[in-house]
Amino acid sequence: MSAATPQASIKPSLPHTVAQVWHHSGQLGGSGPILPDGCRDLIVTELEGQRPQWRVTTLYDSPQQPERMCVQRMIGFRLAPGAQVNDPDLITALGQLQSWDEATVCELLQDYTQLNSRASEALGCLAEEQQTIAASARALGVTLKTLQRTLARHTNRSPVYWRQLARIRQAARRINQPESWADFALETGFCDQAHMTREFQRWFGVSPMQFAGHTSFQQQVKSIAFG
Repeated sequence: MSAATPQASIKPSLPHTVAQVWHHSGQLGGSGPILPDGCRDLIVTELEGQRPQWRVTTLYDSPQQPERMCVQRMIGFRLAPGAQVNDPDLITALGQLQSWDEATVCELLQDYTQLNSRASEALGCLAEEQQTIAASARALGVTLKTLQRTLARHTNRSPVYWRQLARIRQAARRINQPESWADFALETGFCDQAHMTREFQRWFGVSPMQFAGHTSFQQQVKSIAFG
């Protein structure tokens, strides 16, 4: 079978399970790790003289360092938070394409992804700033156990994961060398400065002060994602 080749670029109509399409070319892995953002991506990587490589990423719990390489082209289809993917069948269908464009990929994503409305609503509630998980459950009109079951079933993550991820990303977007790190920690929902520092280390691998000076990280937390 000949290698699948990209067709002329057609701006696709995105399925409701796709939040964004992004593009990259050239050097990969030189600007540091990829931070957790609550989204999975379908990524196609094109290397010179090789077939397109398709993969679906997992949800990250910590920074992930991509392999250093020079790519001819890389396109990512960022899935909405909570989107479920039939990974094996999607990758098989993509591998059978003789040629492809973004519109064709979006059609396949329409067939092989889904977004549960209750899970999506729950994630939206958990993303609200300074709201506890218990308060989110009450706002949704469900018990805490129901909220836990819903997210475990549809995202394979707990409400705690999603709330903590939202909090750290929201804090990261507001960071800009504050006059008082202790006050900033309290304003962004942490118990104290030490708690905030531990969470930055856990999710991003750096201290709050280091994060504030890292341009690539600041760009990442401003991208379309969860929280």
